[in-house]
Amino acid sequence: MDPIILTVALVAAIGLVGAIILVVASRALAVEVDERLPEIVAILPGANCGSCGYPGCEGYAKAMLDGAAVNACGPGGAEVARKLASCLGVEAGETVVRRAIVACRGAADRKLITVDRANYEGAPSCRVFSTMGHISDSCTNGCIGFGDCVAACPFDAIALNENDVAVVDPEICTGCGLCTTICPRHLISLQEKGHHDRVSFVLCHSVLVGKKAKEACANTCLGCHKCEKVCPVACITVENNVAHIDVEQCISCGACIEACPAGAINPLVWVE
Repeated sequence: MDPIILTVALVAAIGLVGAIILVVASRALAVEVDERLPEIVAILPGANCGSCGYPGCEGYAKAMLDGAAVNACGPGGAEVARKLASCLGVEAGETVVRRAIVACRGAADRKLITVDRANYEGAPSCRVFSTMGHISDSCTNGCIGFGDCVAACPFDAIALNENDVAVVDPEICTGCGLCTTICPRHLISLQEKGHHDRVSFVLCHSVLVGKKAKEACANTCLGCHKCEKVCPVACITVENNVAHIDVEQCISCGACIEACPAGAINPLVWVE
């Protein structure tokens, strides 16, 4: 037989055998994909924020096909939960409403801006600044104001106000929680809606005492215990010179807001 023809025949035979092996392997090792997966992914908002506890929207979609609850998507809320329940033929359940809040109100004359940032020459990043930008007599617990959280929010729910303090728009915030992991000073937290549409919240994390605290920021918590003394349900405690309110126990009476001499306590109003 002609060597050329023999070579071509051998190559063709090897290719045929390889193709057969690939076909058999693909069928034997194939992973069945639920036809509902694309539909479920399309229902989800696509933020891939991870607030549901799964790696992205597709990861959550696969988990739901395996029986995970359909009401874990914070950005989607109750509406998405209802659509998912309808698609999967299950009960939607109650959706927990969460919103991010920044525990700092700042002030126009706070030293963090007028001194620290004026002398700072590094990258405009809160995380970088927090490692090298503070001085001894400034508030080292307040909002730095470079906007790392603003850049991280996929819904444009955070902006810097006139004092370069991050502020969350409750009407836009979906409670995804991405901003809470970005802030180097851990000022941003997710708060769950309880029994009341309005609770009191301390917008300060400063641990400076009295005069030093006031000199650093006009809106600082002084740790004076006045709010703690007037609370009728004893849901306020002062620890490390900062007042803390148990929002689950708060009855929204507003007594602490009126008693605070620095205006550090503000109402947290729920918007859905």
